[in-house]
Amino acid sequence: MKGVHFQKIMNDDIVKFIGNSLIVAVFSMAVCLTLGSMCAYALSRLKLPGRNIWAVVVLITRMVPAGTLMIPLYVIMRTLRLSNTHLAVILTHATLNLPFTIWMLRSFFDDLPEALEEAAMIDGCSRVKSFVRIALPLCAPGLAATGILAAIYSWNELMFSLILSDNSTRTIPVWISGFISQVSVNWGGSSAATVIACVPIFAAGIFIQKYLVRGLTMGAVKG
Repeated sequence: MKGVHFQKIMNDDIVKFIGNSLIVAVFSMAVCLTLGSMCAYALSRLKLPGRNIWAVVVLITRMVPAGTLMIPLYVIMRTLRLSNTHLAVILTHATLNLPFTIWMLRSFFDDLPEALEEAAMIDGCSRVKSFVRIALPLCAPGLAATGILAAIYSWNELMFSLILSDNSTRTIPVWISGFISQVSVNWGGSSAATVIACVPIFAAGIFIQKYLVRGLTMGAVKG
């Protein structure tokens, strides 16, 4: 009897929902790292007027309650005819994760010695090339740590995935929430589905464990 619930959910096409979650998590993470690394580098290195104010503005946007964004984001996606698509969920998750990504990566860039990039620019590198060839490789552990945290958030997010997806693009948290009805909870099925849903993220964490630990401790010891 112990494996009955696992057997049942495997017959319920759980692979499709895990695949949807993987698509959303991976692509939203890629968007966050691409845009977040550029914004974080600019806030860290460029002598922009009021850059600290902009950094605070970015942080404030992360403090906005997610519930207040539900209707505006739904209207925007519907206007763009993106509702019930993977792209709608990806863009929404990337929007929610971007402030956190920028602040995380800014701290990693701040810990890098500017002399390395200045030496590269003296040798002929532009600011963009020094960013791509010097800063990003040195911040690889930080990128890995930030990326896996953004992916975990996207993987676990329920509210926006629920309102922006349909049966064909439903993510695993939305599917698991279906085990809860108005009068009862299918504890066996929901528990089995949750265990299976944890496997991909757990495997990803094991795979990049070395970079994750280095990234989370970058800059912890100085001098």
